[in-house]
Amino acid sequence: MGTHNGYVAGFNLNHKGDKTWADHTDWSTWYSWTEQTATTVEVKTGAKGSALRYQTSIIDLGSSRYVYPEITVDCLGTPRIVIEYGDASDLSDATTQGAYTSNNEENGSSVYQTYTILDHTKPGYADDDYTGFKARYVRITVYVEKFLFKVPFIPEPFIPQSFDANFSFGRFFPAIFNLNIAFKNDMQTEDQFDVAVSGETHTLTTTDIETIVGIQMTAHSEADKKLVPQIVSKANKQIRVVDANTFSTAAVDATVDIAMTGLPEVQVYENGNIGRRL
Repeated sequence: MGTHNGYVAGFNLNHKGDKTWADHTDWSTWYSWTEQTATTVEVKTGAKGSALRYQTSIIDLGSSRYVYPEITVDCLGTPRIVIEYGDASDLSDATTQGAYTSNNEENGSSVYQTYTILDHTKPGYADDDYTGFKARYVRITVYVEKFLFKVPFIPEPFIPQSFDANFSFGRFFPAIFNLNIAFKNDMQTEDQFDVAVSGETHTLTTTDIETIVGIQMTAHSEADKKLVPQIVSKANKQIRVVDANTFSTAAVDATVDIAMTGLPEVQVYENGNIGRRL
């Protein structure tokens, strides 16, 4: 079962605020938004309260495998998708993509990890750090923010009481209508010919592949040399070539043909969803 800080109405997950009934002292204003959520103005957002947050249970992919995410959030507001993945069943070894806060919560210990202020800026123009990865266990957290600017033709009863009187700005009521999560492993291939390789860590530049799964290399023959291509780091796309005839581990210059297999590039779309780059 997933966890959230909202309430379910029909098929929708709505923000319920941060306070409990025990927090109320003046029942004459129980309908006010500031009676439902924290009244401290957050430095990051300039508004009171916190985002709507939903977190899935840990998802078991069955085995450690290479995958890339395709995740869509149908919501009122702007979503931020956080992916945690690893090979430990409790995700104690988790790596995080798309971090929103330092502890993946919004509380007194949280430090915001992004310059993207939800619902203020279009997603995809900053903090686009999603890639394919290798893992067995995954967990998804979604934050949704919705802000409104007060305009003259909206009647006062429909304006949330979290609005700042000076700037006519405040948090509205975010909601999640649907969340679709898929991890795909369809591979791309890319061939490169006559690549001039030099140095101990020659970095490859790829066009169709972001996460390399496999590299096959053939060195062009040179007189009096027995050239052996080597993978230095698939994660960093680094290779080198050594000459076995010299009985040395030092890299040498060489020309190599390369065939690569891997996962496609992942992007953040303007609506905050993530998936294969179009």
